[in-house]
Amino acid sequence: MEGRSAGAIGGNWRGEMDELIELLENNRVRYLVIGGQAMRLQGMPRFSMDWDLFIPAKDAKNARLINELLADELDVPLALLGERGENFVQTYQTKWGVVQFHLGVPGLSDFDEVEKRAIILKTESGAPVKCVSGEDLLRSKKSADRAVDMEDVKFLEKKLGIRRDKNGGS
Repeated sequence: MEGRSAGAIGGNWRGEMDELIELLENNRVRYLVIGGQAMRLQGMPRFSMDWDLFIPAKDAKNARLINELLADELDVPLALLGERGENFVQTYQTKWGVVQFHLGVPGLSDFDEVEKRAIILKTESGAPVKCVSGEDLLRSKKSADRAVDMEDVKFLEKKLGIRRDKNGGS
């Protein structure tokens, strides 16, 4: 791809991730970027070595498509969410870097509902990326309730114009 930018945060692999996103887009794979990369694309200066992709938990056609497109990169095929919640997060080391497929996200409803509110953001090189909305990203960060996410929560609340009360809640 022409015009790739390594960017100041995250290294040279970003342009390579554009290739993965373009592959998913061109083949109409259903995905939404979540996690650290979604935060970075929202404007939060952030270093994250992996890409977290939220995908439909029970969409066999979508999983089959991902498996076909990424056959040379996945050491085991992507599986649908099991009856007891197995396969909730599946992690792969690919030529594009670490990719995690999330079949559910804390604090968010099913993929179909979240997808309706999705937004398109752009990478440093201008590649369009489907992401969860800022509100959904905030909801997921709050629900995860991890110390590492607290700066993300503050950033998103400020960006979305949400005021915190005196006790730190919103």
